Amino acid sequence: MKKTILHVAIFFFCAWPAAYSGGADGDADYLLTGLNTARKVYVRASSISGTNYRAIRALDTDRKTSWVSARGGGPQWLSVNFGLKRLLTSIVVYPGRKDNARPISHFKLQFLDGDWFDFATVRATNRTEIDLTGVDASTFRIYIPAEAMPDGIAAIAEIEAYIGGTKISFYDERLKGLCLPIRNAYLPSDDYHYPNAPRSYRGGSHAGLDLYTHHAGDSYDALPVTRDTPVLAADDGIVIRADHDYEPTDINEWNNRSAYFKTHPSTFMKRSFGGREVWIDHRNGVITTYNHLSRIERSVKKGSRVSRGQRIGRAGNSGLAGEAEGKDYGIHLHFEIWVDGCYLGYGMNPVDVRKYFNWIFSVER
Repeated sequence: MKKTILHVAIFFFCAWPAAYSGGADGDADYLLTGLNTARKVYVRASSISGTNYRAIRALDTDRKTSWVSARGGGPQWLSVNFGLKRLLTSIVVYPGRKDNARPISHFKLQFLDGDWFDFATVRATNRTEIDLTGVDASTFRIYIPAEAMPDGIAAIAEIEAYIGGTKISFYDERLKGLCLPIRNAYLPSDDYHYPNAPRSYRGGSHAGLDLYTHHAGDSYDALPVTRDTPVLAADDGIVIRADHDYEPTDINEWNNRSAYFKTHPSTFMKRSFGGREVWIDHRNGVITTYNHLSRIERSVKKGSRVSRGQRIGRAGNSGLAGEAEGKDYGIHLHFEIWVDGCYLGYGMNPVDVRKYFNWIFSVER
């Protein structure tokens, strides 16, 4: 049976049950479900071997990453809390590995009913599917007894939960394949440069991600984005807008428009503050836009096909006051991700917006 993906978009919050108290070496985190939603799915682990092996690695849709426990003589576990009861018909577990350590030999699937109880004891294979027949539960955990860890550590690459043939999805998996539009870019350190950050002008909120710095391949020193910094297509797609005929304004016109739109948000601007732009349709409900470009590659035209990582232009400050004054200040890339007609981040708090972008680009928090 072909398995499709279910995106949930309902707000719900709950605290961890008392049974989830963990030690100092434990780990706790959460995921966001659906496209642009505040619903959280909490995941905890008994311990971790390091920050690169946190519990959330077992639910990040990437089987190349794993939750890895600390080495010890006792049992280990990883718990998932949906926050409300969910209909579940199967759970799939992909054991992981770390270095040359042998994978776990078996584990127990446990559910929470006041206290943990064993639902099934399962031999671990490369892909272990547990048929639940049909349960209504909010919380479960994978419990690995000490004797199931030949080298004293537990590792799980991925956990999937299904209702019928539909996988319960957390983040939107269409976005996982996107690459950063500036090679080796650093994500912003402050909330002001993320989507949904408040703005007192131009409609009231920021719709994109501002990238100001990046690093060279042989150094992690932060370098400023310049007019010569290449801007890359985040994924394969078709160009639906390329502003080769863009004309800048002078500073007087820019100031007049800026003052007007502070108190008169407009649904349409003949000369956008986004300046010279490229829009790419990735043909799966996802569109990305690239703003403030200093120039666009000649081959990048409306209707042309581009590939993931292809250079489409150069960063700049078009549409901004710096350009209107004939100066270089304010150079950066404003990058937007639109999902099913809404910009990614709409209605989300800054912590969750940042978490979403870290997941997309696999950046360590």
